[in-house]
Amino acid sequence: MTLVEAGAADWFDVKGTTPKGKQARRLKDGTIGMIVGGAMLGILLLMGILVPLLSPYESDQSVDMPFMPPSSTFLFGSDGLGRDVFLRVFSSVYLDLGVAFLGVIIPFTLGTIIGIGLAMSRSKKLNAVVGSVIDGINAFPLLVLAIALIAILGPGLQSVVIALSLTNWARYARLSRTRAQVVKQQGYIEAAQTLGYSKPRILFKHLVPNVSSETTAYGLSDLILVILLIASLSFLGLGAQPPTPEWGAMISDGRPTLQMAWWPVVFPGLALCWAGVALSFIAEGVTRRERDVKS
Repeated sequence: MTLVEAGAADWFDVKGTTPKGKQARRLKDGTIGMIVGGAMLGILLLMGILVPLLSPYESDQSVDMPFMPPSSTFLFGSDGLGRDVFLRVFSSVYLDLGVAFLGVIIPFTLGTIIGIGLAMSRSKKLNAVVGSVIDGINAFPLLVLAIALIAILGPGLQSVVIALSLTNWARYARLSRTRAQVVKQQGYIEAAQTLGYSKPRILFKHLVPNVSSETTAYGLSDLILVILLIASLSFLGLGAQPPTPEWGAMISDGRPTLQMAWWPVVFPGLALCWAGVALSFIAEGVTRRERDVKS
């Protein structure tokens, strides 16, 4: 076998598919996932605009008898106070997703900056102190820390955002510090230093983009967890307060009468699952594309 034939044998697999073809197929799979997730999320966001806008009622207004089953008039039935469940479910869309977005973007920004700063710092004492704080925060479950802080701050969605900002940044800091330390050892960073590029140029043109791509992919996955966390805190009475429509709070309100009326619990739960699945598709698609582009 000649060198050319050997090279061709290494390039083509048994089925005759090139590695480039496999990579293109994986990229296509990632794109499809992003499209499906984006479409699902887009439908949810559109309904979150249209339903409250076109409804003649307010989300906290009693419009029928309590616990009326789903019908052509009220598609999701009514809850224990006679409020339209359909309207309340979709009135919660921007509240839940908005609070979750804040609960991710603030820790994402803080954690990425702190992590890159630690990786660039030459102070062993600073790395040891801040690293111990990061490890200490990450040692506890996020829900436990959030409940403890909200107990101090008081219930409410504002307290939820503050609690997430004060605790969740440590996960992003650990991830970005680890990634930044790896990127610092890459050849193109050493080449940039050899060519005399300034530290700000190396930082913002080479280091930050490579680190933020990792934390962004993690942030999309973390958004799913944060949405569930917000719903859990509202379910426990620590998040959204009555009569604010929120998926977790609606599930909590309907739980005592679940055997008699299932719809006040099931439909908010389905909306929560729909949002989670949509974001899961998007996060998986972004992660797969990012991984395959690098490979």
